[in-house]
Amino acid sequence: MTRALQAYAAEAGVADFVPLSICAAVLARRLSRPGSPCRAWVVRGAREAVTPGPGAPMDPTESFRTALRRAADLRVLSAPDSVAGQPVDVTIVVSQDGTHLYAESMTSSADAPTADCWARSFLRLLTGLAGEPDAPMSRHPLVDDADRQQILHRLNPYRSPQVRHRSMTEPFEEQARRTPDDVALLDENGTTVTYRDLDERANRLANYLAGRGAGPGTRVGICLERGIPQIVAIYAAVKAGAIYVPLDAELPDARLAYILSDAGPQVVLADPACRQRIPSGAWEVVDVADDAPWRDGPATLPAPANNPGGLLHILYTSGTTGRPKGVAYPTAGALAHLDWMQSRYPFGPGDAALFKTSPGFDVSTWELFWPLYHGARLVICRPGGHRDPKHLAGLIERYRVTTVFLPPTVMAPFLETVSPQRARALRWALCGGEPVTPRIRDTFYATLDATLVNCYGPTEAGNVTDMALPPEPGAPVVPLGRPAANFRILLLDENLDLVPVGTPGEAYIGGETGVAQSYWQAPRRTAERFVADPYGAPGSRLYRTGDLCRYRDDGVLEHLGRIDRQIKIRGQRVEPGEIESVLGSHPAVENCAVVAHGDPTRLLAFVVPAGRVAVNDLDVVAVGEYAARSLPDHMRPERIMPVLRIPATVNGKIDKDALVALWRATVETGREIVPPADELEAALVDIYRDVLDVEEVSVLDTFGQLGGHSMLAFTLLGECQEKMHAQPDVAELLGGTVRDVAASIRARRAGS
Repeated sequence: MTRALQAYAAEAGVADFVPLSICAAVLARRLSRPGSPCRAWVVRGAREAVTPGPGAPMDPTESFRTALRRAADLRVLSAPDSVAGQPVDVTIVVSQDGTHLYAESMTSSADAPTADCWARSFLRLLTGLAGEPDAPMSRHPLVDDADRQQILHRLNPYRSPQVRHRSMTEPFEEQARRTPDDVALLDENGTTVTYRDLDERANRLANYLAGRGAGPGTRVGICLERGIPQIVAIYAAVKAGAIYVPLDAELPDARLAYILSDAGPQVVLADPACRQRIPSGAWEVVDVADDAPWRDGPATLPAPANNPGGLLHILYTSGTTGRPKGVAYPTAGALAHLDWMQSRYPFGPGDAALFKTSPGFDVSTWELFWPLYHGARLVICRPGGHRDPKHLAGLIERYRVTTVFLPPTVMAPFLETVSPQRARALRWALCGGEPVTPRIRDTFYATLDATLVNCYGPTEAGNVTDMALPPEPGAPVVPLGRPAANFRILLLDENLDLVPVGTPGEAYIGGETGVAQSYWQAPRRTAERFVADPYGAPGSRLYRTGDLCRYRDDGVLEHLGRIDRQIKIRGQRVEPGEIESVLGSHPAVENCAVVAHGDPTRLLAFVVPAGRVAVNDLDVVAVGEYAARSLPDHMRPERIMPVLRIPATVNGKIDKDALVALWRATVETGREIVPPADELEAALVDIYRDVLDVEEVSVLDTFGQLGGHSMLAFTLLGECQEKMHAQPDVAELLGGTVRDVAASIRARRAGS
């Protein structure tokens, strides 16, 4: 190989180290991903650093021979520490005589696999360039056959699941026959429902739905507040063989209307609180509060039952086009997944779980079905209670909950309020939807005698990896774990080639039964994200996640970020493009950009006024109210700021840093610290300062301006109750100043 490289260099009339420099530049280009750029240098001897200069051959689509002919632009630099202020990921050190190579990677000692990967990949690419100098440099593989086998088989020991049940409720029905008199459901009012009662109530409603045309292939909308009737309705829809479509009672009317028109349900089940919000359409609306039509109906299972090859539900998530997209998920995938989870974190008789997630999110499948397959009790959190970490902690303590799922933004404040002594029944705390931080892991094990499980997976596949995290205080990385048995996770580059172990690649998820069928009635969207699997059997597919990950040598995955703009807020997917589409449709807005900022994440919207409207004249309140008609609570920007233009980077993308700097400057400019006027305001200022962890608080500051979010709102309310024996008006707390909050407390005291 060395002789071939020397011959090619001599043929092109360049120095013999130039082929090495070209190889390093091409390797860095191929290993780079959006948000994760790579840079490489070649150092020869003690001081000389070689890197391609302007116009140099760095295009991986060219051939190696062509790149050598264009190598005249290579220049020598004296210090290989950085270029344009950016760090260098790897330095290829060449001995003075050119016979030895060394790879120095800018990684910690704990990240040795990355350095090893750079060295191996460099040699493989260099060997390929020497052997086939006229082939495009982007086509030379970075992994050899042995590594390919390791990635495809040893890191992905896929097993096709054996799904023995015909419907999602069949495992529950088997349990109901085993323990008919045990409690299945329990709400906060003390109402209980046995396994027999739940089975029979769901059967009666299912028979009624079947009589109204519900069955395989049809959809049943579910629009009820969280409670026993909601669970009965979902079980009934599944028993009737229909596909259920959750309609969260907290969604804006416009979003409910869109989901209904897109899904086209045969029947919509509603309660009195939601009935008036269902628009007219081709669907029949049935009020479940009046059970007279099916009260005396048959309590036996209707026919035909669902089949595992059919769809279980359609869940609507945020979409980049400005409209939510429906994920059509199969019954077999959900059954296989719950079987896998039970094998690792088992439920049993006497255990308890907590139902507090909206049925519109995939985690609800765990809460609604999994515990009731195995004789556990399902404790139902009251509507609204899921937002209050202190309330959730109280439920877990009071009802001796053994397994719970909490997203990281809820887990952190939950750990501040839960009593370790009263929560001793808790065995498993599943955490996901957002990255689990080392701080959450360490705080969890310092607080509770339970196991923290990191879960990862998009709505389009469900939970794909899980890992019981060991208590490793101070460990800088929280890994995702290994793929579940019924999934394969491949990390691919932009050409769908496998990336070497230890380097970043986009995660693609495959599985015979675990991947969603499609986006409902959206073939173009489906084709963009569900692609043919180049490494699987004919007809198999991969779901393109947009997540940037890497494999460690031991097969454990690590999450490195996103390659697009998608973010997570309170564990829920948010596409900034959808928010921008809604804001941009307002007649007073010409252009807009939405960026995520801070920890926990907050949404900031920047809007350019349309026409000749001055920046200071734009009615941002009206724009916010307009957006609230279509966007759910977690997708509404915390602040809408008028600007003259949307700044862009040199690549034409939204310059997030410039916008955040503009927001900070506006917030700080002219901010006056107005001191409290009395003891009540002074006490409130102290509470705001402690809860929001800020140094200066003016009585003219609002909760949002000081960095508050919904989870901290409940903490603030609790502190007011504990220290002042009074709770302010919630609306004033969320939108008013500290002085307004104090006034609301005075008014309540006066009224009482």
